[in-house]
Amino acid sequence: MDNLLTFTVASRQGQTLLPFQVRMLWNGGWAGRDQEAVRRHAAELASHGVAPPTTVPIYFPLSNNLATTSDVIQVLGEETSGEIEYALLFADDGGIYVTVASDHSDRAAERYGIQLCKQLYPDVLAAEVWPYGEVREHWDRLVLRCWAIHREGRTLYQQAALAELLDAETWLAVLERGQIRRPGLVFLSGTPPTLGGLIFAQAYDLELEDPVLGRSLRHHYRVDVLGPGVQ
Repeated sequence: MDNLLTFTVASRQGQTLLPFQVRMLWNGGWAGRDQEAVRRHAAELASHGVAPPTTVPIYFPLSNNLATTSDVIQVLGEETSGEIEYALLFADDGGIYVTVASDHSDRAAERYGIQLCKQLYPDVLAAEVWPYGEVREHWDRLVLRCWAIHREGRTLYQQAALAELLDAETWLAVLERGQIRRPGLVFLSGTPPTLGGLIFAQAYDLELEDPVLGRSLRHHYRVDVLGPGVQ
């Protein structure tokens, strides 16, 4: 199934376009280095009726057409929320790129299976990426931030340095061992816990900050809830 996305590579040398054929989409999860943070995330989801996995981290495939750079997604119910993550992209020329993403999840469906709920809605990616080589040496200093935009206003929803998540090198080794790493792969890292519980928001602002090189990747997307049909 064809899913051609176009990214802008924002490197220290300038900007270039990157046409990217998404051939595989995989999601990681329960990927915190701090097991106490993992337990907090488990408790947070358990309060919504979601059973944690028996082993961590987890990783699984999804339909490749679910990767998108859109600024709006459509959902069927009110119980959905974003999850900020970093994403790794493996290009045809052998290059590896990193961007910010949201693994948008149906929390009602998550009670029946994590992979099922992730299959229902897109993985939303920023359209700008960095070469992985430019951030590899100071990876742990990168910072993820997500704001939830809801009826009460704009709330800082998630914030974590990448030092709190499994790093790219760890995931690269996992993907290599599993023979998953190949051109056309988009891989999402897993998410840090929220700062105050799940918010079923109308929109999300995403940011991956590089304080060393003084730059950020950002993306905004809106969540449209579809009305009931005639059945």
